[in-house]
Amino acid sequence: MLGVRPSNPTGANLAIRLQLFGAPKVAIDGESFVLPCERRSQLLVLLALKRAWVGRAELAAMFWPEQPEKLAYANLRKTLFRLQSVPWGRAVELEGGAVRVDAATDVADFEAALAGSRTVEALALRTGELLAGFDAAASEAWQGWLGFERDRLRAAWRGAALARLGDDIDPAEGVELSARLLESDPLDEAALRAHMTWLAQAGQSARARQAYQAFVGRLASDLGLPPGAELVALHDTLGSVRMPVVPLEAVVPAAYDAEFIGRSVELKRIAELLAGEDCRLLNLVGPGGVGKTRLALRVLAQLAPAFPDGTVFIPLEDVVSADEVGARIAREIGVEAKRGADPEKQVIEFLRARRMLLVLDNFERVTRAGATLDRLLRACAGLRVVVTSRVRLGLAAEHLLRIDGLPCPEPEDADHLEAFDAVRLFTQAAHRVEPGLAPAAEAAAIVDICRQVEGLPLALELAAAWTRVLSCTEIAAELKQGTELLRADDGAHPERHASIEAVFDQSWRLLAPVERDVLARLSVFRGGFTADAARAVAGAALPVLGALADKSLLRKHDARMQLHPLVHQFAAARLTDDARAATEVEHARWFHRLLAHDSRAVGSGDRETLRRMDAEFENCRAAWQWAVGHGAADMLSRSESALLNYCDHRLRNEEAQLLVRDALASPGVRADPRCEAHLLARAAHVEYRLDRYTDAEASARRALPLLRAARNRLAEVLCLNVLGSCCLRGGRFAEAREHYRHALQLALAGSDPTHVAAAQDHVGLAEKSLGNYDEALRMTMASLLSHRRIGDQAGEALCLNNLADLHLARGEPVAAGSYLREALAVADRQGLDGPRLHILTNLSEVAVLEGDLAAAEGYARRALEIATAVGNRAIDASMRLQFAQLALLRRDFAAAHRGLAEGLARAATAGPRSLRFAGVVLFAELLAAEGELACAHAVFEFVTGHPDISVPLRGEARERHARLPAVDGPLPAWPGFALDDLVHRIVGEAELAHAPLIAALRGAS
Repeated sequence: MLGVRPSNPTGANLAIRLQLFGAPKVAIDGESFVLPCERRSQLLVLLALKRAWVGRAELAAMFWPEQPEKLAYANLRKTLFRLQSVPWGRAVELEGGAVRVDAATDVADFEAALAGSRTVEALALRTGELLAGFDAAASEAWQGWLGFERDRLRAAWRGAALARLGDDIDPAEGVELSARLLESDPLDEAALRAHMTWLAQAGQSARARQAYQAFVGRLASDLGLPPGAELVALHDTLGSVRMPVVPLEAVVPAAYDAEFIGRSVELKRIAELLAGEDCRLLNLVGPGGVGKTRLALRVLAQLAPAFPDGTVFIPLEDVVSADEVGARIAREIGVEAKRGADPEKQVIEFLRARRMLLVLDNFERVTRAGATLDRLLRACAGLRVVVTSRVRLGLAAEHLLRIDGLPCPEPEDADHLEAFDAVRLFTQAAHRVEPGLAPAAEAAAIVDICRQVEGLPLALELAAAWTRVLSCTEIAAELKQGTELLRADDGAHPERHASIEAVFDQSWRLLAPVERDVLARLSVFRGGFTADAARAVAGAALPVLGALADKSLLRKHDARMQLHPLVHQFAAARLTDDARAATEVEHARWFHRLLAHDSRAVGSGDRETLRRMDAEFENCRAAWQWAVGHGAADMLSRSESALLNYCDHRLRNEEAQLLVRDALASPGVRADPRCEAHLLARAAHVEYRLDRYTDAEASARRALPLLRAARNRLAEVLCLNVLGSCCLRGGRFAEAREHYRHALQLALAGSDPTHVAAAQDHVGLAEKSLGNYDEALRMTMASLLSHRRIGDQAGEALCLNNLADLHLARGEPVAAGSYLREALAVADRQGLDGPRLHILTNLSEVAVLEGDLAAAEGYARRALEIATAVGNRAIDASMRLQFAQLALLRRDFAAAHRGLAEGLARAATAGPRSLRFAGVVLFAELLAAEGELACAHAVFEFVTGHPDISVPLRGEARERHARLPAVDGPLPAWPGFALDDLVHRIVGEAELAHAPLIAALRGAS
C-alpha cells in the first residue's frame, strides 16, 4: 500500500484476532485476553470495526467531543501511546494524520459470510451482542455510534436467522435458533411464529401455546396491543398445519379495462382464486377510499353465473357488534328469523347444500366475527366468501388480495394519459361537473394530481369535483398545501366517504394508543423507512409495525415500509410539537450515523450501498437540513463525504450544490472553521462537476488557507485536485501538474489509499495533456493497480476511462475501446452513473473512429437514457448534439439540423457554456457539408476568436477549421451576432434548414 508504514514493524508477523461479538477479547498467537472497558480498548475496537484508515480528527471528535481541538488531539496522542504498552497495540498503524488497526475480527468474518450466502457460518459467528459491556452512557458520541452498529448487525443477524428458519432444517435447530431470536427481542412476532411452528414440528405444541401466552402477556403489558391476526391463526391451528412465516405479497395493480375503470388484473385474479378448491375466503384488504366496495360489487356481477344459488352483497357499516353478524347474514340471504333460534345455525342449515357467493363489506368493524365465517365455511362446502376490510382477519382459510391505488403516469407519460386508470377515473369524475375539461391541455397537472394521491380513487373523485371552479394546475397546487379540497360538498358520497380525513379518522379510531403514537412519529420519515430505522427513530416495536400494516396504514415492500402520502399528511397533523421535535432529533441522528458508516463504501461505488442510498436519499437530505438548521456542524462533518459522493456517482450535482450552499450559510458551520473549510472544498468540487470552473477555482483558493490552518489534509487534497482540474480545463497544463503532484505528496503522507490512487490518476492526466505519454501511462497504471487493491470500483472505472483517453490521444482507438469496454462493465455492475456517462461518450467517439455509426448511436442513446433518468440536462444536451454529429456523418442534413436545434435548445438553458460553443462548431461543420464554405469559415472564425471559449475547445475548433477547404476572396463580415443570439437563431430556424440565418451570414460581406 503506497505511503503506509506500520508504526510497529516488530509486530507485523503477529497473528492478532479480535472477538467483538459478546464481551470483547483479543487473541495473539493462540493466547486469549479479555479487553478491559477503557478508552484505549474503545479506540482499538472502533478502528477494528471500521477496517480502514481513520483520520485523527474523526477519532478526537468521537472520544473527546466537548474538549477544545488542541486538547482532544493531545488526549488522542496519549491514548495511542498507552495502546503501545499492551501486546495487541502492535496491530495499530499510524501514518501522518491517519490511524488504522490491521487485525482479523469475527464481525468482518460474519459480514463476509453473509455476503457469500454462508448463512450457517454467519449465524455461528455471532455469539452475543456487539461489544457487550462497552457501553459508556456519559459519552453520547460513543454510545450513539455503538447503538447504531449494534442495531445494524443485529438486523443482519435477524434476517439471516429468519431465512435459515424458513429452510428445511432439523426441528431441534429451528427451536434453538428461534429461541435465540426471541431472546434478542421478546416482542419479535416473526420470531415467535417461527418458534411456535418449530415447537409444533418437534411435537411440543404445549410449549408453543405457553410461548404464545407469554408473548400475548408481554404485548399487553408493554404495548397495550392484542396479538396480530396471523399469530392468533397460528395458535388456533397448532398441531395441524404448519403456517407460513412470511405474509402474502401484494398483487400487481390493475391495468386498463374498457368496461370498468381499473382493476382488470384484480378481477381476473379474484376469479382464478375463487374458482380453485383451496380459496374459499378471500379478503380484499386495503385502506379506506381505495375502492374495495366498488370492486366487490363488480365481482358479484362478474361471477354470478358461476354460483347457481346466488350471490349476495352484505353491508356491515352499521353493524355495531360482531355478535350481530350472523343475524345480518341471515337477513340478507333471506333466512326468516325464528324466535329463540341461533341465527348462525339457521344460516348454516340454509347454505349447507347450496353453492353461493357472499360479499361482506366493511368487515374491519367486526373482525371478531371471523370465527363465525370460519364455522360457516367448515359446515358449507359450496360457500365462497369475499370480505372487504382495512385489516387482515388472520384466519387459517384466509387468502389476501391487497388493493392499492390505481396505476399513475410518470411525468414523461403526459402524451398518453388515457392509458392510465387513475387519469381515466379523474377525467370521468371531472366531466360530470366540467364537461369542457380537455385533459391534453392540462396533462402535466393531471399527472401531478394522480401522483400526489397515489391513484387513490376516492381522493381522485373528490379532487375532480373542483374542476368546476379551479383549473387542474390550481388543484395540484392546493393539494400540495393540504387536503382541504378532498372533501365532498355535493352529497354524492356517503358520510363515511365525505372526505379523506373522515376516512382516515375511521382508521385512527381503530388504533390502540401506542399505534397512534408510532404512526404519528413515522410521519417524520421521507420516502419510506426500514424496521430498524422505525424502531430507533419512532420507538416502533415490530408488533406495532405489524399491526399498522395489518390495518392498511403501512405498506411493506421487501425490507422497506412506507405511508401513503395522505396517511402521512394526516398522521403528521396529529403529532404534537414536542413529540415532533424529539422524533426529528432521533431521525437526524440515525441518518447521520448511517451516512458516516457508509462513507467509504459510497466513495468506492459499492453497488448495494448506493442502492440503499437511493432509497434513503430523501431521509438523508432531511437529516442534513435538520443539522443545517440546528447548527450541528459535527453531524455535517461526519456525513458530507457519503452524501456528496453519492450525488457525484448518481449525477445529482445540482442537488449537491444546494446542500453545500445551505450548509455554508448556517451560523453553526461558520462558527466551526474546520467544518466550514471542508465544506468550501466540497463546494469547489461540486462547482467543477457543474462545469463552473471559475467559481470552482475561486472556492478552492478560498478554502486552501483555512484547511491548512485546520490541518485538514484530506480536504486540502480535494482542493488541490479541483485546482488542478480547473487548470487542465483552462489549458494551463504545467500548473495543473504542480497542483496534482502536491496533492499526491499530501495523500502519500496522509496514508489514505483512496486519495493516493486518485492523485496518481490526476498526475497521469496532466502528463498526457503535456504530451508526456510514457509518464502518463506509468502513473495511470499505478493508479489502476491502487484502485483495484483497495476495492475502489468507482475509481477503477474512471481510471480505465482515462487510460482509454490516453490511448485515443496516442492514436490507438483499438486499445482505447478495450479499456472502455472494461470500464463500462465495472460501471454497469456497480450502477455508477457518473463514470458510465463519460465511458459511453468515449465509446461513441471510438465507434465513430472505427466507422461503426450504429454502435456510436447506441452508446449515445444509452447515455441519453441515463441522463434523462437522473435529470441531468447538460448530458441530455450533449448527447443530442452527438446525434446531430452522427446524422451529419451520414449526410442526413435534415436530421442534423433538427438534432442540432434540440441539443442547443437544452444547452441554452441547462448546460455549461462549453456546450453552446460545441453546438456552434457543429453548425459550422454542417454549413461546410452543405456547401456553404464561406459561412462555415465565418462561424469558425467567430468561435475560435471568442474570448470566453476554453483553451481545449478552442484548440479542437481550430483543428476542425483547418480541415476545411480554403475559399477564394475575403470572408463575409460577421453580422454582429453574440453567442446567445447565434444559438437562438440556430434553435429557432431548424424547420427552415436555417435558410434565414445562412442568408444573414452570406449577406453581410
